[in-house]
Amino acid sequence: MLCTLVILGVVLLLLVALFVKYMSAHHQVFKKLGIDHPQPRWIVGNFDLAMKHGMFEVQKVFYNKYKEKKVYGWFDARRPVIVVKDLDMFKDILIKNFNHFVDHYSFLDFEPPFHDNLLSLRGDHWKRVRSIISPTFSSGRIKRMASHVEKNAKILLENLQHLQETGEDVELREISSCFTLDVIASTGFGLDINTLKDPKNKFAVEANKVMNGNRIVFFVVWFLPALSGILAKLGFHMLPKKPMEYLVQVIDQIIEERKHDDKKNKVNDFIDLVMNAETEAGQASGKDLTRSEIHSQAIIFLFAGFDTIATALSFTLFHLAMHPECCEKVQSEVDAKCGKDIPDYDKVQTLTYLDMCINESNRLTPPGIFINRQCVEDIDIQGVHFPKDMAVIIPTYAIQTDPKIFPEPEKFDPERFSSENKVNRHPMAFLPFGQGPRNCIGMRLALLELKIALAMILQKLTPIPCSKTVYPAKLSKIQTRAMDGLWVKFQNRKIAN
Repeated sequence: MLCTLVILGVVLLLLVALFVKYMSAHHQVFKKLGIDHPQPRWIVGNFDLAMKHGMFEVQKVFYNKYKEKKVYGWFDARRPVIVVKDLDMFKDILIKNFNHFVDHYSFLDFEPPFHDNLLSLRGDHWKRVRSIISPTFSSGRIKRMASHVEKNAKILLENLQHLQETGEDVELREISSCFTLDVIASTGFGLDINTLKDPKNKFAVEANKVMNGNRIVFFVVWFLPALSGILAKLGFHMLPKKPMEYLVQVIDQIIEERKHDDKKNKVNDFIDLVMNAETEAGQASGKDLTRSEIHSQAIIFLFAGFDTIATALSFTLFHLAMHPECCEKVQSEVDAKCGKDIPDYDKVQTLTYLDMCINESNRLTPPGIFINRQCVEDIDIQGVHFPKDMAVIIPTYAIQTDPKIFPEPEKFDPERFSSENKVNRHPMAFLPFGQGPRNCIGMRLALLELKIALAMILQKLTPIPCSKTVYPAKLSKIQTRAMDGLWVKFQNRKIAN
């Protein structure tokens, strides 16, 4: 009996020792590379610092702490990350030496039907899928999607006009999220769901379950990536299984209906265009998209287009409500360029000051606060060694709030993005959609949604502060969300229309 207990004790100690070694295996990597870094904690790495300061402020804290350095080290849980601060080095990584940094780094190993999504794909697989679907996001094809955006923007405007007439306060994030999901359903899947009227429609409910995910599993896998496969086999998934199955069923049903549509009606949504791109690319190269790849791209279209655009739309309206002089200038531009006509694809391309306001909102309250890459082959850049498999982060929020680059960074000032001011600033100082061959493929569609929605609203209404308004907004520690909401009222524009 005693012998058995001793053996069990030794085995337990060995397991603990192996676990400790596994969790701290990378803690000496930056010392070997000669890179300064905050001291990591066991298991969590530097996560405690991120929670102490918040994801936004922690960037600024260490960006300033290592202000004389081009890079510094960071531990994302147990994973070492080189944080790059030098603007010229951004260009080296994202453009000049792109082949060394072609992949995104990720600790997540997604299961089907999401494992082939463009954001997670690596190497040649990513190149093949990107080359097939890139034509889907060309200017010409985005223009074909504009009618879907206009239709849903009109529904959004009608809802806001009703709230204006009843004198109700409006929480911008909530209503922007409904609009964004409606646009995704329409431009992505050809579905008219009207979440503003029916927030409990089946597509909205299941899509939100998928996007919210299983946060407990997510954090376990973040800290212990090796458990990902084991948890999945035990039935614990990062993305809930039944809602994912529902989305796949919707996608498959749409595809089959269109394949057997004798009239060959063109819907001009994402699935329609991906099906066309698949056929065209397959004829040219003999390599069609697989059905799994189509599932993955349709679902990432939902993920990538929802939170980012809802954030950008709600915060742009909020900033304009707090800065009436900027709002009036946008409205004057919309009146001059659009009159009483619908702000369609061609007209919104001429709204330069509106574009400046969107950029300034994204600088101050960005939907995404960093760009990440993974080094796929050893390389030295400006005296810094990037070993193979090293994760890399570009801290865009810290750059965008650096007073040396953007004076008075806490001030909302759209003039920063005038053509005269942009030419005097480093081209890598503002990267809302990334840069290089792996930039955001949906950039044109995202901007179209924002411009049409904002122009249509500001044609008729003016956002103003209300009794619930908290400005500046206090942001969540982990994402670009206002802790107290983004509350405004709307006034009718009697003079303009």
